[in-house]
Parts: sequence; C-alpha cells; structure tokens
Amino acid sequence: MRSKKNGSGTRFKYGLLTILCLVMLAGALWLLIAKFEGKPPVINLEMADEYIAADAQIPVSVKDSDSGIRKVWIALMQEGEETVLREQTWEAGATLTKDGKRSFSLEVKPGDLGFSDGEALLRVAVWDHSWRSWFSGNRAYTEKDLVIDTVSPRVEVLTRQHNIRQGGSCLLIYRLSEACKKHGVSVDGHFFPGYSGYFDDPDVYLSFFGVGHDQPADAEMHVRAVDRAGNSARTGFHYYLGKGRFDAERLNISGQFLRKILPEFRGASGMPEDADPVKLFLFVNQELRRRNNQTILSAAGKTDTRLHWSGAFTRLPNSARKASFADRRTYVHKGEVIDKKVHLGIDLASTRQAQVPAANAGRVTFVGQAGIYGNVVTIDHGFGLFSVYAHLSRSLVEEGQMVNQSDVIGYTGSTGLAGGDHLHFGMFIQEVFVNPVEWWDGSWIQNNVAAKLEYVRGLLSRE
Repeated sequence: MRSKKNGSGTRFKYGLLTILCLVMLAGALWLLIAKFEGKPPVINLEMADEYIAADAQIPVSVKDSDSGIRKVWIALMQEGEETVLREQTWEAGATLTKDGKRSFSLEVKPGDLGFSDGEALLRVAVWDHSWRSWFSGNRAYTEKDLVIDTVSPRVEVLTRQHNIRQGGSCLLIYRLSEACKKHGVSVDGHFFPGYSGYFDDPDVYLSFFGVGHDQPADAEMHVRAVDRAGNSARTGFHYYLGKGRFDAERLNISGQFLRKILPEFRGASGMPEDADPVKLFLFVNQELRRRNNQTILSAAGKTDTRLHWSGAFTRLPNSARKASFADRRTYVHKGEVIDKKVHLGIDLASTRQAQVPAANAGRVTFVGQAGIYGNVVTIDHGFGLFSVYAHLSRSLVEEGQMVNQSDVIGYTGSTGLAGGDHLHFGMFIQEVFVNPVEWWDGSWIQNNVAAKLEYVRGLLSRE
C-alpha cells in the first residue's frame, strides 16, 4: 500500500511539471507573437517640398520599435529608368536607438546618375525583422514625386538708378525667371524680401529696402534669389550710397526724471528689484529698448502686398522738431556719462495731447504698450513699409483697421521713456528703421518711387 506521503510528493511533482510546461508554453506563445508581430515599419521623408537641386541631401528616417529595421531600399526612377540609391541590411538587434529609429541623409546628385531636369519618382521600401511573410518581415513602401531642378534662377533688375544714403530708403524692382522660395535685396546682412502684386506680371517684384544708420558707407548690396530646389543666384545693380549726417545730443538724467519714469517699468521681466535708480534706468534703456524694438519690427513679416499709400507722408501738424533721426545720444547723470544710444525716430512737439493723424493710408498692425515707447500704433503701408507713432496718451484705432491719410489715430502724450508730451514718429522697412524726412518730401518720393514705378510700367507695356 502506497503511503500518503509518497502520493503527496507525486502530486507535487506533477503540479510543478504542469506549471513549468505552462510557463514554457506561455513563453513560446509570447515568442511566437513577438516574432510574428504584424506592425509594418514607419517611413518619413523629411523634405520641405518636392524639388531637388544638382547636389541634394534628402533626409530619411525609418522606424520599427517592435522587431527593428532589417532592410532599407531606395531608388530614383525617371522615364522608366531606375537607379538604386541605397540598399542596406542590419542584423537583428542592431538598432541605433531605443525606439528602433534610423535616420540618415541621402546624398543625391542627379547629373552624376544620368538624370535630367524634370519629373522623377523616389521609391522607398523598408522591411523589419518580423517572422511574417515567410521570415522576410513586414514591409512598408512609399513613393514621392520629385522635380529635379539643377538650373539657378535668373534675376533681371528693371530699375536703373538706386541712390540712397545711410539711414535712407530705396526701391528696386526686378523680375525672376521662376518662382523662388526666397528673394529680395541684401544689404550687408540685412535682407529685404521682394513682393509681387503691384504689376500684372506675377514675376515682377518690388523690394523697398533701407541702409541702416550704422551700416558702413561701402555697404555691399545685391539681389539674391533661391529657388525651390535650393539653387541660388546673385545679381548686382547700380547704386550710389551717400554718407548720412547725424546729430549728437547730451541728455541729462536727473533724479527727478528717474522718479517720474521708473515706476512705469516696475515688474518688467528681468528687471532687478533692489538695484539703485541708475541701474534700473540702464536696464530700461538697454534691455527693454532692445525688446521693444523687436516688438515693433515684428510686424514686418505680415506686410500687405498692396501699395496702400500715395504721395508725400504728412507730419504732425503745427509741430516743432525736438529730436532728429539717428541722433547719437549721450546720457549723463550727475556729470558722468552712463550710457549711449541712437534715437530711431523724430520727436515732434505740438500742443498737449494734440491729435495725431495717420501719415498716409494703410492698415493698423499694432496697438498697445511697447515699453520705452509707451502707447504705440504702427501702420503697414504695404510692401514692407511701416510708420510708428509712440508715446501716445491714448489711441483711437484697432489692429486690422484700415485708415486713410490724416485720419486721427490717437493723441500725443508722455508715456514710456518720454520727458514730456510729444510724438515719437518713426518709419521702418522690414527690420531697419529709416529716416522719415525722405518720406515727408514729395520730390524725393517722385524721383525715388513714383518715377521708378512709372518707368517699369511702361517697360512692361512695350513687351
């Protein structure tokens, strides 16, 4: 007779064996499920558009976070002829990142491969290490239509003379041989985009540009164009660059002035809390001035492709000039020089809280506080040209509103870093402040803007 003890031991052994078998079965089942996973890899062609140039770099990334990438195959096809650009395999587990992603830049030189300019087809296939499809893995496939373009755009400058001085403005009109993703006038690091829409020919562009007050008298200028494939072209043009004449001014920063203006700037981001008044003023005059200029100039990227204005711009009626454009200001406190800055507008004083008219027709692009400039209104006059009205006591317009020349947009005041009631009037083209005096001059506008537009209009009508 078998003992109870032996029976219990046998049942325990059978139970343990059963558990082990179940664990092994579960492991085998998990392995089969993992190895036979059915999720295909992911392909990402990180191209901005479909154009490629003579020496192109196509960013490619493939990803499979389950079994990993096994093989990549990439080919370029044109008119039935196909060339393999890359074919590569990897061993299982040889992933570069934890999520199974591989990224690389595919170098393509169509000319060396025998391809001509025109349409082409990029084909990409990727396999993973799954055991599906008789161990060949899950497959992902994609195609992308490409346009091979190895020819640089042609730029034809249509205007003949371009006279400008430091701090001044100019208009250049040009024509492109093809649509380009970037084009305009380059002036020693500053770029002024061109805009179509003024003439019926969509390939003719206007570029208002300026030379900064601080740019060298021998600043180099040219028209630059980059097409959608990345081919670039530079074209020079005839210009005369004159030297600007700017005044110097010493401003006394008294304790009384500091007590008046500093409370308005308390709480500004980054402003030191326990510093003495002079250090607070320097923060306002340096860091806040930089930020505030950026705020005002940021509207340039949203300009209208329409010439809203006509004729000479008007200045504040019955006003006296108190400060000129690009004045070299020296700030003095208790007999010591504490800072130096350049005044980027013209200060005009009339009666207290005088009506401020729009200098010319346009669209209001900014209404609000801008630090040292106080209450500000900016107006877009089209094609990158803007006017600025600062230190206002209050404004009467809203962003997006269209205004005509001489419409009252607000009242003069002493908000911001202003010592008394006046209007700070400024003008800028793209990212450069320019001298408003030119735009007040009807003869200057006729010679430098209107005559050019008329000349090009006649040129196009004869073609």
